Amino acid sequence: MNDFVPSTSPEEMLKDPWVSRAILAEVLDWLRAHAADRPEPEQRALARAAGVASGLFAAEFPEKYGGWSLPELVVADLREEAAASGLPYSRHILSCPDGPSRIVLCGTPEQRERWLRPMIEGRMRRCLAMTEESGGSDVSAMSTTATRAPGGWVLNGRKFMISNAETADAAVVLANVVGEPAAGPTFFIFTTDVPGWRIVRRLPGMEPGYDPYEVELDGIEVGDEAVLGGPGQIGGANGMAIEWLPYGRVSLAARAIGLARWALGVARAHAAQRRIAGGRLSDKQYIREFIVRSDVKIEASRALIRQAARALDEGRIAVREAAIAKLHATESACEVIDDAMQTLGGRGWLQEYGLERAYREARVFRMVDGASELLKETIFHIPGGE
Repeated sequence: MNDFVPSTSPEEMLKDPWVSRAILAEVLDWLRAHAADRPEPEQRALARAAGVASGLFAAEFPEKYGGWSLPELVVADLREEAAASGLPYSRHILSCPDGPSRIVLCGTPEQRERWLRPMIEGRMRRCLAMTEESGGSDVSAMSTTATRAPGGWVLNGRKFMISNAETADAAVVLANVVGEPAAGPTFFIFTTDVPGWRIVRRLPGMEPGYDPYEVELDGIEVGDEAVLGGPGQIGGANGMAIEWLPYGRVSLAARAIGLARWALGVARAHAAQRRIAGGRLSDKQYIREFIVRSDVKIEASRALIRQAARALDEGRIAVREAAIAKLHATESACEVIDDAMQTLGGRGWLQEYGLERAYREARVFRMVDGASELLKETIFHIPGGE
């Protein structure tokens, strides 16, 4: 397997963050040349390795932990560009679901060095185990518990729809601390080779690259050092989540709109060359309607994404801005891809054209990191412009 060797040093991103666009273009060209005909697992591995070698993987994380401190505005642009390439494995170039999580930045200095650095450097994979089958996004319905034991804690429960659970080296787990003066939802971090961590089953879905798992935590024993953020953060999971969730939502929104951009390009090209009833398909008013309304949705979504990214770069929590961006971008992406499929007619349904694959990826974005309905509740309860 060939290794990607960047022609531009990642250090250049410290001088000019927008150099990252040229680096991404180089990575994408290299992947087109070296990954196109390989099996999907190899494609993902090549993309991840190229991301690490180029400095783009986790480039938004602090320099002192191995990242390049790229602004969120730049990273959002990169995620859109990667998705707009049409390469399904491009999502692994930048920090992806098995890469570093911003929640680890909420850890103690020792925890950041122990866990975050190897994740940023691509030496460690992780999973985030929050959701449960009975409660979904409702943390108050969580049944996974953490109880005191000599020198630490014992975790029991089940988690559902957990991405990367089978390949993760480390897990960030949300559990309800019970029987303590300081109690409530708490994040724990530990390696997945501990006794009691068990993969119950894989949960195949519409998009194979996103297959999640059901996981059992059967009497897992961890030390006090496993409490993310230290003892002062027992019961503090909700506050942590409010800090880092907007980053994930902006990331998904950017990826979604990149997929939509690629799909619109496919539709435009097809409509321009397809001949029907003595003229081009693009001469038909209803096809122009598909294309124009898709273009408007993409432009509007990008503006909302950039607004949210700027707010994060300014140090604001940006819960509302990120919710609006994700809601508009993910809903729009599915609509744009659907219109593109309709423009191609029967061809749009065929795997050969890739639109069905793009739709399968985009569709899950309306559910993860806050379903659209939950985002609407968030937006309603945090009104703006008043």
